[in-house]
Amino acid sequence: MAGLRVSPGLGMGSARVVGDALQCRGTAQPIGENEVERELSRIRAAFDQTRTELRESARRVEAQFSSHLADIFRAHEMMLDSLLSSDDFSQELRGSLLSAGAVVRRVFRRWREKFQSLKDETLRQRADDIADIARKVLRHLEGADGFGFKNLPAGSVLVVQRLLPSDVVSLARHHVAAVVVESLGYGSHAALLAREKGIPIVAGLPGILDNIRDGDEVLVDASRGEIVVAPDAAMRAEFQERLNTQYATLARCRGACHDPAHTLDGAHVIVEANLGAYEDVALAVDNGADGVGLFRIEQLYLARELPPTEDELLDELRAVTAPLRNTPLTIRLLDVGGDKPVPFLHFPVEANPALGTRGVRLLLEYPQLTQTQLCALLRLSREQPIRVLVPMVTLEDDIEAIRRLFDATCGKLHIEQRPAFGAMIETPAAALSVPAIAKHVDFLCVGTNDLTQYTLAVGRDDPTVNRYFLDNHSSLLRLLGIIIADAGAMPLTLCGELAGREEMIPQLLTMGFRSLSVAPALVPGAKALIRTLRLAPPAD
Repeated sequence: MAGLRVSPGLGMGSARVVGDALQCRGTAQPIGENEVERELSRIRAAFDQTRTELRESARRVEAQFSSHLADIFRAHEMMLDSLLSSDDFSQELRGSLLSAGAVVRRVFRRWREKFQSLKDETLRQRADDIADIARKVLRHLEGADGFGFKNLPAGSVLVVQRLLPSDVVSLARHHVAAVVVESLGYGSHAALLAREKGIPIVAGLPGILDNIRDGDEVLVDASRGEIVVAPDAAMRAEFQERLNTQYATLARCRGACHDPAHTLDGAHVIVEANLGAYEDVALAVDNGADGVGLFRIEQLYLARELPPTEDELLDELRAVTAPLRNTPLTIRLLDVGGDKPVPFLHFPVEANPALGTRGVRLLLEYPQLTQTQLCALLRLSREQPIRVLVPMVTLEDDIEAIRRLFDATCGKLHIEQRPAFGAMIETPAAALSVPAIAKHVDFLCVGTNDLTQYTLAVGRDDPTVNRYFLDNHSSLLRLLGIIIADAGAMPLTLCGELAGREEMIPQLLTMGFRSLSVAPALVPGAKALIRTLRLAPPAD
C-alpha cells in the first residue's frame, strides 16, 4: 500500500491497532448475575477517582490559568454526577451481563451519539466532553495500561486514525518501530516530533484500521511512503538487509560526531540539537551535539494529566537536563495551542487555532502560568547556565511585556546573573521586525516550520495541503536573508527542520547562518557534510 512520507526511516514489527477508546475492544467479558453488584461497585469507584481528578484539575488550572478555564472541569464534574445518577449503568449491567469496561463503553457511546445527533451546534460540542469524561473513567477502571498507547510492546508498528504530539511523547518511550496513520499533516507538531525522535511514519491511508489486524506483520518504508502487510520470506529478508545498511551508515557518521564542525576553509559551524524528553537528551549527547538550541518544555506538559507546579517543573527539568550541565542549553517557554492540545486544558473553540491564542499570546494572557515557568527556569539557572527563549513573537509590544515579566521575576528571586533572554522568529511580521524585537532580547532563533506555515498560508497540521508546505520556497529564503541582515552581530540560530535538511545546509551556510539546531539523530550527518563544504571561493 502506498501513502504519504511523513517521517522517514524503515521499521518492521507486529501491528498494534488502536482505535477510539469508546469502541469495543476484543471480546466483551460475560459476568454472572451474582457479579453485577461487584462490577457496579467498580464503576462507582472509577467515577469517584475521576471526580477527584477533575477537582484537582480545576484547582491547578485556576491557579495557573483562570477560573473561566477551571469552570470547564467543574462542568465535567456535574456531567459525571448526572451520568452516574441516571441508572443507565446498572440497567446495562443487568441487561447485558457484561463486564464493567464493556458496559461503560456502551453507555458513554450512547450518550455521545445522542449529543452528536442534536441540531444545536453548542450542544453537539458536548459530545466531545462526554468522550473526554469516558476516557478518564476507563483509565481509572482499567488502569493506566488498559487502553491507548500505554502498553505497546517494544518494536510494534502502531496503526491509528490520528496522532497528537502527546501521543508521540508516549510512543518514543515505548520504542515503537513505526507508525501508520490514516491522516496527518506533514508540518504538524506530531509529525515534527516523530521526525526528531526518528519514528518512521506513513500517512494518507484512509480506512487503514479495517485493512490491518492486531498481530499482522508490517514492513514500513517511510522514506518511500510504502507499507507491506504480511510479507513473504523474500520480502522480509530484503527489508532486513536494508535495515542493516541503514544502521551501518549511521554508525559511520557517528565516528567523528564529537569533534567540532569546520568547513574546508575554516568556518566554524555550531550544530546543536532540538530536544524535548529524556530519551532525546541521551541521543543528543551520544551523537555529539554542540549544545541544545531548542529545548521544548511542552513535552513535560503534554505527558501530564495536570499542569506541573513550580517545584514539579523544576524537578523534571533537573532530571532531564542533568547530562547537559556543561553544555549550552536554550529552554523555550511553553508553546501550546493550535495542533498542540494539552490534556488538562480545554480552550474555547477558535475558528483558526493557528491564528489564535498561542505562543507569547497565551503566556501574556495567563501570567501566572508564565510566572511558574520563569521561576522554575531561573532557579535552574543557579545550578547550570541556560538561555530562556520566548515562542511565537509577532509584535514588539509582546516581547517588551514578557521581558518586563522576566526582569521582575529575576528581581523577585534575587537573580543577579541573569540568563540570556531571546525571541523566536516564526512569523513574517517578526521576520520583518527584527530590529525592533532585537532591542529587547539577547539572541534570536528562527523557527522555519511555523514561518513556512504563515508565509505560504498553509496549515501545518492539514494533510490536504501537504504539497504546499515548502520550507525551501523562495519567499521563505528571502525572509531568512532579511533576518540575517537585520540581526547583524546578534547571536542567531536556525532551529526549524530546514536546518537539518542536508541538501539545504550548503545554501544556508552561504547565506550566513553559523548556528544550526537539528533533530538529535541528524547531528552526525550534518557535521560530516559541513566538513566537506567550502564557503569562500578558492584564491586565484
